[in-house]
Amino acid sequence: MDLLYRLLLLSYLSYFTSSERYCSTRPPAGLASQDVCSEMVQSLHTAIETAEYNLANPSEYPPHYDVKPLEEFDFIVVGAGSAGSVVASRLSEEKNWNILLLEAGGDPSKTSEVPALVQFLQGSDIDWVYKTDPEEENCLGMVNNSCSWPRGKVLGGCSTINANLYVRGNPRDYDSWVKDGNYGWGYKDVLKYFKKSENLKAPEVLSSRNYDLYHGVGGMLSVSTYNNSELKDLLHVYAGGMEELGYKVHTDCNGESQLGFVSLQGTLVGGKRCSAAKAFLSPAKDRKNLKVSKHTLVTRIIIDKDSLIATGVEFINARGEKVMAKARKEIVLSAGAINSPQLLMLSGIGPQNDLNHVGIDVIKDLKVGENLQDHMLMTGVLLSFNYSQPEKSPEEDMFDYLIMSSGRYTNIGLLSSSMFIDVDGDDNPDIQFHNINIDQNHEEDIKVLTMKSYNMRREIAQSYIDANKNRHIVLTMPTLLRQKSRGRVSLRSSDPKDKPKIISGYLTHEDDIKVFLKSIEFVENLVKTEAMKSLDARLHKIELPDCRHFDFPSESYWRCCLKHLVSTTYHPTSTCKMGPVGDPDAVVDPRLRVHGVKSLRVADASIMPKIVSGNTNAPTIMIGERAAEFIKEDWS
Repeated sequence: MDLLYRLLLLSYLSYFTSSERYCSTRPPAGLASQDVCSEMVQSLHTAIETAEYNLANPSEYPPHYDVKPLEEFDFIVVGAGSAGSVVASRLSEEKNWNILLLEAGGDPSKTSEVPALVQFLQGSDIDWVYKTDPEEENCLGMVNNSCSWPRGKVLGGCSTINANLYVRGNPRDYDSWVKDGNYGWGYKDVLKYFKKSENLKAPEVLSSRNYDLYHGVGGMLSVSTYNNSELKDLLHVYAGGMEELGYKVHTDCNGESQLGFVSLQGTLVGGKRCSAAKAFLSPAKDRKNLKVSKHTLVTRIIIDKDSLIATGVEFINARGEKVMAKARKEIVLSAGAINSPQLLMLSGIGPQNDLNHVGIDVIKDLKVGENLQDHMLMTGVLLSFNYSQPEKSPEEDMFDYLIMSSGRYTNIGLLSSSMFIDVDGDDNPDIQFHNINIDQNHEEDIKVLTMKSYNMRREIAQSYIDANKNRHIVLTMPTLLRQKSRGRVSLRSSDPKDKPKIISGYLTHEDDIKVFLKSIEFVENLVKTEAMKSLDARLHKIELPDCRHFDFPSESYWRCCLKHLVSTTYHPTSTCKMGPVGDPDAVVDPRLRVHGVKSLRVADASIMPKIVSGNTNAPTIMIGERAAEFIKEDWS
């Protein structure tokens, strides 16, 4: 059962029982109690029921379309995620083009609409539920030495199950892409596509001078403000501690400066999630030239071996039937950094030795699946505070959310603020801190976070539970922004239903460990600031069986802890690397066309040559905008 339904049931029982009891004992003065009371309760019931009905209402999204065998379209887009939703929507603006969008999942769930319930989406039926393969250097504190890698299997993709954070990365990221030969991808080039998508509604940014140099108003993607007023004391001590250590406090990491303590904006509309599907597919849902086939697993791209032209796709539809559709112009692969390389390899495009190993004929030998990068996140830096968060009951919070679009469920706690720090002295952030807070004595919330979201072993999760007894805890998690470690995605077999093999490569480069150690030293100093002391901040040791013989805190302990508790920030990228002709590691060219194969592009986070310095959803949407314009230019 959807988590939101359970909360709504509690809300109904609580409110309607208390309302009827109130009416029976204290009728409004001068009114007949029974009839008026019943009307009041029924009115309240109707208001909540209507608000609940409008959460993730299927009518907001394009209807399902059953594709006929060998049906032809101008363009076929595979994957309705952060980039695919954009590509399909933008291409359907051309009235003479027919677009087919194929998505393995269905419509967003009601729980996905509620920002505060993001942790409950991982492991749900709208998540691919990927796990990394065991390695010697990482994920040793997780069940089966395997880290969870959530990926959205739903309209909107990861933008439907992520934390909604709108972060573009650093201008230097994009300028470095140009230095590697990817002309047209510098910061000045991509900025206009960020602005094109954006509909900025955050007053703290709109009131800043020259905000329009960096931001757009009137785009499809609503970018708004989180209201974390109930956490103002915690926010104050983190901001104050950062200032004591020489960093500025500001409200826009997508503007002039990224470094410092910053309040982040989110992809939100009316307190609810604004996924890429809601932003880009909802406005296009009634267009006759856009067809969306849901619960459709694409199994192969059909490529003519002689001409090397992609001509169609093969897929299994919602009824379990194998169907083939044809593309007159192009196929655009937007299935994400795991599924896009998987599908290319299933279609014969990939490393020759790997494909031969699983019995797939090689059409084009390219380094598909290589160069995997993900923002490693250290879950073992645990702080606690003498602090109690003002809190209502879940029923009251849900009532506020449904009826007034306000309250705790519209927020994601301290995760809506970040700290960007520079540890090597070049004024370029190396680390972003993601902060997840849990109020004192909330054992079940800790279990959901540690054991469900991060796949942490039960005995290790106990350290977090112990620290939470009568103390407010914050996982102050350093996140490595530009790692040197590399992983890879490969096939287990030629069966499209087999999940691919994911080697994260975490911590396989010593430089990454050194940056992590400097970031942890930064936290040790942060805890000692006067601001943090005002709430009795404490740094806790996580009891790890393999690390018990090391002193705490010490470099030896932290090195051991990293191997056990580094996990994902849900930002895998770069498995179909973009690069010019002559780059031996490139899979697509700077216009996102697959090298050596005609009528086939990739448009998603997999094309990033190097991962960006921040959350990847906004850049992936930008890549979708860029791809759509390339296609329009090439086919107009």
